[in-house]
Amino acid sequence: MRLSENMEVAMKVAGHLPLAELKRLERVEKNVNRSKRLRILILGHEGWTAPAVAAAVGLSRRACQEWVARYNRHGLAGLDDHRGGSLNLPLTADQEQTFRERLAAGPTSEDLVCSLRGKDFQRILAEEFGVRRSLPAVYWLLHRLGYSYLRPRPRHRKADPEKIEAFKREWPERIKEIAAEHPHKQLRVYFQDESRFGQQGTNTNLWAERGSRPTAVRQTEYEYLWVIGAVCPETGHAEGLLSPQLNTKIINSFLESFSETIPEGEHAVMIWDGAGFHTSKAIQVPENVSLVQLPPYSPELNPIENLWHYLKSHFWSNRAYDDYDDLEEAAMTAWRTAVLNEELIKTVCAAPYVDGGSNAQV
Repeated sequence: MRLSENMEVAMKVAGHLPLAELKRLERVEKNVNRSKRLRILILGHEGWTAPAVAAAVGLSRRACQEWVARYNRHGLAGLDDHRGGSLNLPLTADQEQTFRERLAAGPTSEDLVCSLRGKDFQRILAEEFGVRRSLPAVYWLLHRLGYSYLRPRPRHRKADPEKIEAFKREWPERIKEIAAEHPHKQLRVYFQDESRFGQQGTNTNLWAERGSRPTAVRQTEYEYLWVIGAVCPETGHAEGLLSPQLNTKIINSFLESFSETIPEGEHAVMIWDGAGFHTSKAIQVPENVSLVQLPPYSPELNPIENLWHYLKSHFWSNRAYDDYDDLEEAAMTAWRTAVLNEELIKTVCAAPYVDGGSNAQV
C-alpha cells in the first residue's frame, strides 16, 4: 500500500476488473465524463490517495470517493449517470414488464401523438404506475431498461406476421427439397429485387455544426432507370442490369444473363417477391435456377433491400442528375465501387434466416 506525504491512505478500488482492462476501457471511451471516472479508478488502483486523484482529474475529493464507492458496489454500472443517488429502478419486476409491454404497443389514441416522447413517458409513469420522476430521470430509466430513440423500419400495413414466420420456419425443409431435385449440385441462395433510381432524389444524413440546419439538393425531375440485381449473401457474388423500363421481357433477359454466371457445379436458388413481372406465365426460368417466392409485403425477408438503402445513402443522395446518361453513369459507378466488393455484400445483405441452408448438397 502506498501512502501520500501526509500519510493519507490510498483509495480502495474493488477488483471487478483488472487494471489493464480499466486502462483499455479508458482508451476507447468517447464520453468525457465516463472517461474521467475510469481515470479515477485507474489512479486508485495504482495507489493514489483521494486528494491526489482529485487534483489530477479536477474534481472534489468527495466526488472521487463517491465514484469509487459506486464502482465498488455496482461495478461498471456504477459509473453511469443517474439521478437520486441510487441505481435501483423505481419499478417492481411486474411493473417493469408492464411498462415494457406499454412501450412495445406504442402510443394509444388517448396519447394523442404518433410517437411517445419523454414527456409522454413521464405522464404514463405518473398516471399508470404512480411513479413521479423528473424528465432527466425518465430518460435515465429508459436507457437503463435498454431503450434508445430509433427510426423504425417501414412495414406494409397488409403484412402478415404469421406468413412471414411460417416462411422462415419452413425454409430448411424447402431448401432440402430443392437440393434433392438437383443432386450433386452445390446450392447457392440468391436474393433478387429491383430499385428505381432517378431524378426524384432523396436526402441522407451529413455532418454539420451542432444546432445548424444544413441544406442539400433534392431533385424533383422525372428521368429514371431501373437497377435490377441479385446477390448471394454467402459468397458475396452479385449480378446486375440497368434498364429504362421494367417488365417480364427485361426480367427474362436478366435471368438469362444471370444463369450464365453460375458455375457448372452449382445451382442457384433465387428468392424474390411476387411482383407481376415475376409471376407472369411468360417467365423463362433457366435450368440452373430455382425460384422461391416470398410472402406478400415482406421486404424484411429480402436483404437486397438493404443494398438499395446502402447505395442511396452512400452514393445516390444529396445530388442532382442532368439526364439519363448521368443517372446510368452514377448507377454503374456505385455498383463497381460497392456491389463488386464481395465482403461488403456479405455484410450488407446478410440473411441469418437462411444460414446453414444455402450450402445444401446431396
